[in-house]
Amino acid sequence: MKRHFAALLLCGALTSTSVLFAQSSKTTPSRITLSAGIGLFPTYYKAGESSGLPPFTFKAGYDVSKHFSLGGFFGYSSTTAEPKIFEEGSNSHITNKTMVVGIRAEVRRDFSDRVQGYGGSMLGYHHADVIEISNITSQPVVRANDEPTPINPNARKGKMTYAAFMGANVMLTKRASVYAELGYGISIANMGVTFRI
Repeated sequence: MKRHFAALLLCGALTSTSVLFAQSSKTTPSRITLSAGIGLFPTYYKAGESSGLPPFTFKAGYDVSKHFSLGGFFGYSSTTAEPKIFEEGSNSHITNKTMVVGIRAEVRRDFSDRVQGYGGSMLGYHHADVIEISNITSQPVVRANDEPTPINPNARKGKMTYAAFMGANVMLTKRASVYAELGYGISIANMGVTFRI
C-alpha cells in the first residue's frame, strides 16, 4: 500500500512539473540539476523482509560540460525482517536502516532531442544500522559475547563504498525530465524526476 502511495506521489509531482515548467520551456536552462526518486526495491532486501517506506534518493548535479557532470547523492532505506523464533529460542526480528552519501561523476550521451543516456561512478560513505529487536519487549536484544546471534553486533556500521550506475533521462520540458537508473546503491533500480533550476 505504501509503495502505491509513493508511486501516486511521484505521478503527482510529475504532472505538477509539466504544468509549472511548460510556460518556461523556451528559457535557457541552468547547469544545476536537482533530482528526487524512489527505489523499486532495496539493495539489501531479502526474502521475508518488508520495507516500511520505499528507498528514496536525492541528487544534486552540476554540468561541467555538455556531456559531463559532478554531483552529490543521498539515499536511505529501511527494511524489517519477519518476526521469527531462532534456534536458541529467542523471539525477535531484524531491522536494517541504511544511508548512503556520496559524490558522483556522470557521462551523458544524447540519443535524440528528448532521450539521453548516462553512466558513471560514485564514491561514498555507507552506514548500516542493523539491530535485533525482541518481539516481546520491543527493545534491542542484548546477548552475551559467546551467545549465538543472527547478526554480528560488532560489525562496523560505516564504511567507504564504490558504486557504478547507468540510466536514461526523458525530457518533458527544457527544465524537467524523468529518469530510470540501474546500479549498486541504496536501491538496485530507481526512478524519479529531475529539475533544472
